[in-house]
Amino acid sequence: MNNVVAFCALLVATVSAYNFEDPDFNILLSDDLEELSSGVASFSHPRSRRDDEAVNDKDKCHHRKRWGELCCAEDVVAKMRDVEKDLKRECFKEVVGKDKHDKFDPFNCETMDQRKKQIVCVIECVGKKKDLLDTEGNPKEEEFRSFLKESFSSESWLAALQDKVISTCLDEGKNATANRDASDSTSCNPAGIKIAHCLHREIQLNCPADQIKDEKSCARLQERLKRRDFFHPPPPPGGFDEPDN
Repeated sequence: MNNVVAFCALLVATVSAYNFEDPDFNILLSDDLEELSSGVASFSHPRSRRDDEAVNDKDKCHHRKRWGELCCAEDVVAKMRDVEKDLKRECFKEVVGKDKHDKFDPFNCETMDQRKKQIVCVIECVGKKKDLLDTEGNPKEEEFRSFLKESFSSESWLAALQDKVISTCLDEGKNATANRDASDSTSCNPAGIKIAHCLHREIQLNCPADQIKDEKSCARLQERLKRRDFFHPPPPPGGFDEPDN
């Protein structure tokens, strides 16, 4: 299984400027994709999910835990996801051509490649609909700055470092576009997903001590992000399967 996943990851890296190597960010992406592909409109706050798990003991064996443990800014992240949930569902249907995915075969590199391309395209679609990306999927700098400053305004510590974070992530988005594989006409511009990953990384690396929920878990996450050391065991097969009816 490890060799299969490694080979598939290498294949995907050749077709996208975003390489999906960060497992912590991938949890957020796979959570979105699972919600969209299953048709379940449940983009709830992580705390409410944990409350639901505590109440529904019988369901614990049937549903894997969602969201990685964030160091901080859970409320900001949850709000941004909630605001975008309808657009993501709309874009998912536009990109995939239907409301739900077919069964996912984790041993099929072609299927994995397609699924990752679709994630990139959904994020590009959302960015365009929010007028944050232009028609080619390139970041619209002023619009992005305005949107992110408004999103960060609820947290004083985040507002204090927003200029540095926004500039860093816009630069990464532009570089992703420049390094895009132009020979693949079916791929979307990776600028949107690259910016999203950069924001995740920069926010989690800059959490003030008084905002960190779990110091040990956060220290491990921050160390991985600093080293860019993203080797983790692969997820269990069938992570994106539709639930049985």
